[in-house]
Amino acid sequence: AEKTSKMEDEDENSPYKLCSSVDLDKDLVDWRKPLAWQVGNLREKYDAWVHQPVDRPIRLFGNPLMEAATKTSWYWVPVVWLPIVFYLGWHCYTTLAQGNTRIELTSDFSVPIPKHVFPVLFMMGWFLWTFIEYCIHRFVFHMKPPAHNYYLITLHFLLHGQHHKSPYDGSRLVFPPGLASIVVSLFYMSLCKTLPETLGTSVFVGGLCGYVVYDMIHYYLHYGSPKRGSYLYSLKAYHVKHHFEHQRSGFGITTTFWDHPFNTVIPDEKF
Repeated sequence: AEKTSKMEDEDENSPYKLCSSVDLDKDLVDWRKPLAWQVGNLREKYDAWVHQPVDRPIRLFGNPLMEAATKTSWYWVPVVWLPIVFYLGWHCYTTLAQGNTRIELTSDFSVPIPKHVFPVLFMMGWFLWTFIEYCIHRFVFHMKPPAHNYYLITLHFLLHGQHHKSPYDGSRLVFPPGLASIVVSLFYMSLCKTLPETLGTSVFVGGLCGYVVYDMIHYYLHYGSPKRGSYLYSLKAYHVKHHFEHQRSGFGITTTFWDHPFNTVIPDEKF
């Protein structure tokens, strides 16, 4: 494809070349004003408009506090979440090492869970996260809001539409910890309701680590320059195609694994 083939000919550190500039006099919204409350009025024109990426940052809200709450520097993700990963990981491992954790299969029979199982539980959580990552990206972030529903269009734009409209706005490439904590809390509570607490927490730690890696990789795919032929290079090429040509497919970020069984793989092209 013409657009994505530019990756071979252009400097990868110049991603704006794939975006268009904004004509302030002809665009469907007034870029001199906050966009959050304007996009819902686009109605049937919203979907086409939001998938025409531009090379400028977006101001969502007029209120400076609300605007600041939507922006996050990439380093806050590991700063906030990695201490929790390390602490809970050590807590789960040492708890399992005591030899008191068991799974009760019947009232008379239970199976002990040794400390050596922790890495397995951790990787199960990470793998589970990749599925959650795919589902959120596909079914929530890429829902197609009804043209007549002002509020769903606005919600879509706040959650993910603004990222597709301005894909190289560096302040909105990772999740604000406050918003992420909602998903993280639901993930934790669901696991601890389903599994014994130590086992559920062990799986949760792996999932939380997977989330941190996801956000860091997503940021890197937009601003990094991976070596040609590397795994990250292939992920970046895949993600660029998602943004600029195949917005209805290619929902995997850290892995393309789940795109295969759900038939949303972007056609393989050489980069």
